[in-house]
Amino acid sequence: MKIDSVDIRSFDAKQLTVDFEPPQTGVTVEMFDGALIPSESETYTPLSGLTVTVLFRGKDRDEVQKHVSDFNAELQKGVVLTLDGYSRHFKAYMTGNSLSKTITKTRYTAEFKFTGYWFSDEVSLNWQGVYEAIFEAQGNRATPCRLTITATEYIEQLRINGLSCGEITIDTIPRGATVIIDGETGFATMDGENKFKDVSLMEFPYLTTGQEKEHHLIFSDNNTLVTLQYKPMWL
Repeated sequence: MKIDSVDIRSFDAKQLTVDFEPPQTGVTVEMFDGALIPSESETYTPLSGLTVTVLFRGKDRDEVQKHVSDFNAELQKGVVLTLDGYSRHFKAYMTGNSLSKTITKTRYTAEFKFTGYWFSDEVSLNWQGVYEAIFEAQGNRATPCRLTITATEYIEQLRINGLSCGEITIDTIPRGATVIIDGETGFATMDGENKFKDVSLMEFPYLTTGQEKEHHLIFSDNNTLVTLQYKPMWL
């Protein structure tokens, strides 16, 4: 098991069990007076739950306590958990923990509870000199994406349609310049500098899944190198 890039073996710890709970989604429906069938509104998907049990070891109780303290210090912010036996990762926010003695003073078990979401390794799609691109988004939960656009010629205005956020318009991209619109961080930059004043969009880009997993992108100018990156997310 890893917390971000830290292997928990450095704390003389071992993952014992993992219990997960799917998000407690509730489909919202309303029965209006006189209606024959209920009216369904958009469903909001909350975060998933995760409980991890960990064994801590040490030469004595003092050392075990230090290992537990160092382990807990790694969880004071949102982290990525890479769990033994799972190919996907879990973006985790700790909500609680508990510690229990065992029959020996050199062994303790701890239970850590998290809320968060599952995701897979990043997917990267690349297109060069195209007006259109069609692809299917992986995963079963909407996920933010990052667009990287490099102009191979001067572009006065570039319009991008087909993403779930609606049309994106970018003004003035010099030849060789690279614009990044990042739906995860909420930044728009060109060669590392703020580009937001030249970008028009209703929302930062994201991808939908399920019945709307196919995306058909349309570019107003094909003098571009385009990379779309995202991490498939799962319920």
